[in-house]
Amino acid sequence: MAEKKKINLPEGVTEEMISAWKERYGAAKVKLATLPLDEDGEETMDIIVRVPDRKTLGEFEKWMDKNPVKSKDIMINACVLSGKDQVKTNEDAMVAAFDAVSELIPIRKAVIKNL
Repeated sequence: MAEKKKINLPEGVTEEMISAWKERYGAAKVKLATLPLDEDGEETMDIIVRVPDRKTLGEFEKWMDKNPVKSKDIMINACVLSGKDQVKTNEDAMVAAFDAVSELIPIRKAVIKNL
């Protein structure tokens, strides 16, 4: 059996918090994201995020054309589980966190066949 690699959790996050999030959202839907805070990627910040659910995606899509800032806030508020206050006060972190969450949007490709 493969040995599980030890991951350094973001500051303020405990194993109990991770377990609770995995139980609530599903173990495969809770992820660690490293956000670059500068152009060179030398300064980073680790956060815990979750895969957006159907309700979150619906709210995001509803505001996407009318108010893009609000739509991004919806995704950040719903899907960033740790470090949310730091993300919201740092423009670079906000953009990177939105990118991380948007990468988690579940997209499945249908197979189309002629009848």
